Amino acid sequence: MNPAGSCFLDSLTVTSFFGNDEMRGIFNDRALLQSWLDVEAALARGQADLGVIPRRAAEAITAAARVDRLDLGAVAAGAQDTVHPLVPLVRALVEACEGDAGRHVHLGATTQDVMDTGFVLRVREGLAVVRRQVEELIRRLRRLALRYRDTVMPARTHGQQALPTTFGLRCAVWQGELQRHRARLAELAPRLLVTSMGGAAGTMAGYGPRAFELERAVAADLGLGVADTPWHSAPDRFAECLLALGMIAATAEKLAREVYFLGRTEIGEVYEPQGGGQVGSSTMPHKRNPIRCEAVIAAATTLRAQVPVALQAMVAQDDRDMGVGMTLWKLLPECFILAGGALERLLEVFAGLGVNPAGMRANLDVTGGLVLSESVMLRLASHLGREEAHTLVRRIVAECLEEGRPFAAALRDDPQVTAALTPGEIDGLLDPPSYVGHAAALVDRALLNSEAT
Repeated sequence: MNPAGSCFLDSLTVTSFFGNDEMRGIFNDRALLQSWLDVEAALARGQADLGVIPRRAAEAITAAARVDRLDLGAVAAGAQDTVHPLVPLVRALVEACEGDAGRHVHLGATTQDVMDTGFVLRVREGLAVVRRQVEELIRRLRRLALRYRDTVMPARTHGQQALPTTFGLRCAVWQGELQRHRARLAELAPRLLVTSMGGAAGTMAGYGPRAFELERAVAADLGLGVADTPWHSAPDRFAECLLALGMIAATAEKLAREVYFLGRTEIGEVYEPQGGGQVGSSTMPHKRNPIRCEAVIAAATTLRAQVPVALQAMVAQDDRDMGVGMTLWKLLPECFILAGGALERLLEVFAGLGVNPAGMRANLDVTGGLVLSESVMLRLASHLGREEAHTLVRRIVAECLEEGRPFAAALRDDPQVTAALTPGEIDGLLDPPSYVGHAAALVDRALLNSEAT
């Protein structure tokens, strides 16, 4: 990590907005170099098991394959001189080995074998963090869904109030989407978490006659699977992973935008929590800005913009294409850091989310009862037929909007309505909690299914 913060993901001033320390630790330079060293050491141990190299050489290589034993300054300078990302590290490892063990380092391997497998090791740790964060977010949304199962609020479609719903159902829908992301992460893991051991041109020729045995040994050593074919020019595994992160980011942004929107002064239904020392504005003391939600939106927008680049990286030429590889060097760490930060911010939001049931109920009254027009229309349909009932109620609604009359008063003054409905029935139809449909049962079903997965 660059302490000067030349990249916004590493900046000392915006660290609290993008990324988190855990994900940065997984994808920083030292961790990445260590993952490559881990692959080199596993390769040596596998070759020793097959009798390809002496056991003592594998032990010496394993002992030397520690990033803290190498001169990283020299490695960085070597990368500049050789214009190669791995050769200087291999040379440093050779020099760090005792005796003549260094002559057995990197035997039969090619750069992309080591780098891709190393990235898989980093991605495995990154996915574990994302899965944990998604799981915790599901739990927090489940608790909110249960707590506000019957809390009535306006449902909105096309940016307008539609019908009454419950905040619990909104939260249940959100956690359901995250459950599906959790399943996607589990499904892609076996395809993604495999070794890359194609050798120089994907034929495994450099690994000798027992190449398949060596591949299985290295995979078992690293806790990875074995790919059916070499994948130097088929990085769809990484593309699928980044696509899944992009989908998670889209959901994170949606939730952040919901909190942002519902927290507007004119709406005031939910609020992002505010820390004691948090400053909303440098000039306006009254501001309680949803800064965490804004950070989620910014990170998610940036991450999702990388998905097309990841898909383009699938268009690899020939049997190896390092233009693709170099693209992924940037995309994988950056997307994981952005995802980890966005989810961490979102977890903070939903850990202390402010919910205002009174404000939700008050907003249902803003339309003067018009939000219950469907309830009235459907009851009248049993007397007049759906089309005639719809035309009648639509005419009354138009009059209310034009004249500023309460919907209940207009209904009581209309002879067609009063011929079919009593004043008490009209009042009942205009009671928001009476027209939330099966919202509570839908919450119960969603939470039951969540427990079963």
